[in-house]
Amino acid sequence: MGYHQQFHRAAIERGIPEDEVSKFAEFLRFAIWTSGRPNGVPVGRKGGLPRLPVGMEWPSCEYGPLPFVASLDCAALPGVDGLALPADGSLLFFLHHEWAWDACSITDEQKFARVVYAPAGIDTATAEEPDHGEAMFCNVTLDFVGREYDLFATVTAELPSWFEDDDEASQSDDQEHLARNLAHGKELCALAGELWPESNGAAVHLGGYSRGIGELSTDNLYTTPETQMAQDILEAREKAGELVVPPEEWSLRLEQEALRVMREWVPLAQFVPEDVYRARFLIRHDDLAAGRFDKALSFTAFTE
Repeated sequence: MGYHQQFHRAAIERGIPEDEVSKFAEFLRFAIWTSGRPNGVPVGRKGGLPRLPVGMEWPSCEYGPLPFVASLDCAALPGVDGLALPADGSLLFFLHHEWAWDACSITDEQKFARVVYAPAGIDTATAEEPDHGEAMFCNVTLDFVGREYDLFATVTAELPSWFEDDDEASQSDDQEHLARNLAHGKELCALAGELWPESNGAAVHLGGYSRGIGELSTDNLYTTPETQMAQDILEAREKAGELVVPPEEWSLRLEQEALRVMREWVPLAQFVPEDVYRARFLIRHDDLAAGRFDKALSFTAFTE
């Protein structure tokens, strides 16, 4: 039985109407949280030196090699709804978060981020640390090769932040697209938390929802890669003369477009390179299913 089916059955058994359960479930996502806390068998490694396909050079850019973040064993990861990871092989993530943050555009940022997929059955070898400058980061306490440790996985249920917003003044009847007015909303939120309790943070977080950076794009949605993409899309369409959005409707249209983007894209991996930065790799669902990891986009955020 899948996670969504499990939730649906538990909610119906508690007497919650079918239409409310179905509407709520449209926004319920499941994520894989990995951390160094022992829990079953390891699903990957954080830090250290990566195992790269034999003959593959360390991913780099014009400024030098990209720091290795983590590798994940796809065969060991739990399967979750809506996250079509490969059945086997390894995913490796490389990112220089400071160079990425300083990039002038999302396109330029991709020079400093890389997702590598190593299929099962190919020969791999532990890479040697590449030559690099003495000071690779402004934060001199960071090492190019991070501390190495095993990662273990748990599955967590996630909901968008607006489901937990108790500010009734910000809710209105024209926001049915956010499903904020469900009569049993609080009960459904509590049930999801009861079935899949949230763990205490993740070293690498797969699937679920993108983490915001603490500022609001609208009264309801925090600034995330999806709201950034939605704003770019709307502004481009306005510039091309394809639509005109009255100022009083901008927030509503942005929310609607952001929800469309959220259905198209999924967070592949999220992690915190250091306290003031947040790293996010997003990928379209169809690219993920097809194994086109070169299509993943990096969205590094500065949180202060």
